[in-house]
Amino acid sequence: GYPGARYYGGNEHIDRIELLCQQRALDAFHLDKEKWGVNVQTLSGSPANLQVYQAIMKPHERLMGLDLPHGGHLSHGYQTDTRKISAVSTYFETMPYRVDLETGTIDYDTLEKNA
Repeated sequence: GYPGARYYGGNEHIDRIELLCQQRALDAFHLDKEKWGVNVQTLSGSPANLQVYQAIMKPHERLMGLDLPHGGHLSHGYQTDTRKISAVSTYFETMPYRVDLETGTIDYDTLEKNA
């Protein structure tokens, strides 16, 4: 969705950032907002996640994410024992965590120890 009209609630800060970015893009190209529209939204969640990671982390810092086969997302740095699948896993040290297959829950004590 767009600012003020998103499917999920709790996006007030994102709305303000997006509106600011739109205005700056219009200003940078000297465009009249009555004649032009600017969409500054990222293509999908994967590039959006990578942008956030790069904004708050340095290359090769550790990123922990839920393992893809356990309900995580490819952009959380999925890799196999022999291949880095996601661009995130080539840029950061990714460390997956998993859910307990019996309970479907995350063992947060173990997660904290591994962090």
